Amino acid sequence: MSLGKLRTRLTYNIWRRLLARYGALEKQPLVLDCGSGPGSLLGLMAEWFPQMTLYGLDIDYHVISKAKQETSGTNYLVASAEKLPFPEKAVDILVTLHMVEHLQEPEHFFREAKRVLRPEGLLALATPNPRSIGARIMKDKWSGFCPEHISLKPPETWKNMLIKHGFSVLRHGTTGLSSLPLCRKTPLGIINWAALFFFGFFPWRHGEAYICVARKNIDGRLG
Repeated sequence: MSLGKLRTRLTYNIWRRLLARYGALEKQPLVLDCGSGPGSLLGLMAEWFPQMTLYGLDIDYHVISKAKQETSGTNYLVASAEKLPFPEKAVDILVTLHMVEHLQEPEHFFREAKRVLRPEGLLALATPNPRSIGARIMKDKWSGFCPEHISLKPPETWKNMLIKHGFSVLRHGTTGLSSLPLCRKTPLGIINWAALFFFGFFPWRHGEAYICVARKNIDGRLG
């Protein structure tokens, strides 16, 4: 296994643990990775959870074409996250990692997520945190500040948006300090990656990315 693939596996390990804990996997769920990119997470999920029916969705045709070549056992769709090509209550688990910040109107996506998820369906989300220590120190050099990220929002805003659209937050927090150059070098780099591997994220507001696992309320009430 190459160093790059090992790093990817370790980085995504937190999602394996979260889905195993909250995802009701005994029901052979249908899982949608919205903004799936080249399918790195889906490839691991096919290995970790062979009982899942996996779908990857991205708006970029070329990215989806590459994903089809590099992963198997997954269905891929070219579509917008703001208009998901699924009927109501068809999806058990919806994962979206570093996608919502690319949307002009993220609330359109959350409305769609509520529509396609079954009652008590799971939504797992990750997005850059513009209130992180790294963002404050590095300012315009912070990797999260780029032209494609048109909807950067602090953790509390994302949490409130989920609640507004009928989700209950099960667990949330932010990650570490990996954007700081000092935290990418030995020994701090090893400490940072070890902490992320074992814990994934922490109950504070100052890490690089906001991580949230939420459940659709069974009766559509506010969270």
